[in-house]
Amino acid sequence: MCNQSYNADIDPVEQFARGVNPNVEFYDKVIATKDNKTRKLVYEDIIQPHTGNSFYAKAGQVIRIEQRPHQHNGRTQIADILFFTPDLEQWSDHLSTTAVAGFSPSIYGSLWTQSKYMEKIVTMVADEYPYELLEDPDNNMKVQHMFFAAHCSKEYNMCAYGNEAVHMNSCHENFIQALNRIPAIAAIEDEEERRKKVQFLADRNDLNIFQPNQIIPDEKGVTRGKMFLSPSVPDGTGLEFYCEKDLYLVASNCPYADQNLPFNEAQPNPIYIQVYETGIQPHSEDHLGMVKGDQWEELVYDKFKAGEKDISVRTPESFNNQ
Repeated sequence: MCNQSYNADIDPVEQFARGVNPNVEFYDKVIATKDNKTRKLVYEDIIQPHTGNSFYAKAGQVIRIEQRPHQHNGRTQIADILFFTPDLEQWSDHLSTTAVAGFSPSIYGSLWTQSKYMEKIVTMVADEYPYELLEDPDNNMKVQHMFFAAHCSKEYNMCAYGNEAVHMNSCHENFIQALNRIPAIAAIEDEEERRKKVQFLADRNDLNIFQPNQIIPDEKGVTRGKMFLSPSVPDGTGLEFYCEKDLYLVASNCPYADQNLPFNEAQPNPIYIQVYETGIQPHSEDHLGMVKGDQWEELVYDKFKAGEKDISVRTPESFNNQ
């Protein structure tokens, strides 16, 4: 008989999480630069409604993403965000991050880059969301406002509203706009290659923020995101990310706004961006000290060369299925 009881010492996800414990003392020093007013504003900018934009920040700086709904129509504004290194070789990766940090980031939690790198790109140092405004009358579970998942796209919108929705804005369209503003993309002279690169990068799963949610099974046992309507948060409610690398924040002002109105009636608000210099450089460029992909990839291919693993091409003829 198989032992069906849970054992955290065997659970691989638990083991992954134990391997990435943050240096809390270091990040407390970063957080203290706000309270002590020792950090300096580098610049401010805005993500306008129905747009995407890219914002540059250096390692050691903090990016603040802030709500100011009552300066406008009173509605909280959902956003979708990704982080990329300026050469676009690394990005905040859904798979790497959720495996070690779960689907909803928390203070001291980092966003990690993809396989072959597995390095921190940002670490969350402030979450000012008023969780007391979030209620779950059905499941008596905490409602989060951040989660890693897909973003709205032309295809999703057409699933819900028919083919005429192809003319509606989407986060995917906003990501395409934002990525085209990054120098490494603009430097690709061949338009077809540039579009391929942009589409590939825009298709990465991102971090949804200011979007109340639960990732739970529905009545049929299918686990999916349950999206709650967003309450109106106080002006000045923000999130802050400490930059572990030089990077671009690529952000979409979600056309669903606060999800209190049907999509075609939604009224998005601006989102405010601030970048601060903390004067504290990352304590490491390689937080895990692991063998990198340019090395372990060779180990894999050496197995192929030695015949330990078969990579003969699987054609229709291999299966007598011509």
